[in-house]
Amino acid sequence: MMRLMMILFGLLLMASAPEVFAAGAADAARTEATETTDTTQASGYRVGTGDILNVSVYRAPDYSTVVEVGEDGAIALSMLGKVQVAGLSATQISDLVARRLQASGIFRDPVVNVLVQTYRSNTVSVLGHVSKPGEYPLDRATVKMSEMLARSGAELGVGGGNVELIHADGGQQTIAADDILSGAVDLALLPKDTLIVNEASKFFIIGEVNNAGTFPIDPGLTFARALALAGGTTPRGSRNSIKVTRASADGEETFKVSGDQLVRPNDLIIIGARLF
Repeated sequence: MMRLMMILFGLLLMASAPEVFAAGAADAARTEATETTDTTQASGYRVGTGDILNVSVYRAPDYSTVVEVGEDGAIALSMLGKVQVAGLSATQISDLVARRLQASGIFRDPVVNVLVQTYRSNTVSVLGHVSKPGEYPLDRATVKMSEMLARSGAELGVGGGNVELIHADGGQQTIAADDILSGAVDLALLPKDTLIVNEASKFFIIGEVNNAGTFPIDPGLTFARALALAGGTTPRGSRNSIKVTRASADGEETFKVSGDQLVRPNDLIIIGARLF
């Protein structure tokens, strides 16, 4: 009798195994889908018009598709028709589509994964003195200016330069590069913001100096300080023989200056030699 009961119990266990396995597989897929969405997508990114979404249903490749969010904020799914998704995150869209599939009776317990394949609605443009100008997605709830500048390869130098932040509504701010580099200013960006990176104003110095070259212009920079930045004069150089070549309305002009006069952007400073 005991042996018969054990055989019956074994048969019942085998019969229920496929359902248990299927439920376990679905739970595992659901966990995997959630982790994928959370780790590879920014849960704070809100989908908008023009974004391209990759919608997949676990173990149902015929229901997987790539769709664009339309002007009305909806995506068209063959099994459900139009689904309003504008303003939702990828995780919220996954949950919404899963509920709609379940309510329609197409699936009993669907596992849906949604990824933003192409960002088009919530972007920031970065222009100017950067190595990779273009549009970049606001792929998290909060993206700071410093991060966006790093993505675009902005070349910010200490001692000059600035970044113009232009909002979609026309508002504008100019932030000194030094403040961004020091962390004193690091603003959160908004959709359709534009960043324009302006390099520091520079001057050039040649002649009888120890370190001829190009240097940034600090506010109030005099020719005497410019000479100091270049390492001072050589033994043959004269601090009283400073000339500058400067652009003018008629082209260029070269003239003598004193050490207490101010340097202008793109000045070419020429340090002469002593007479004896």
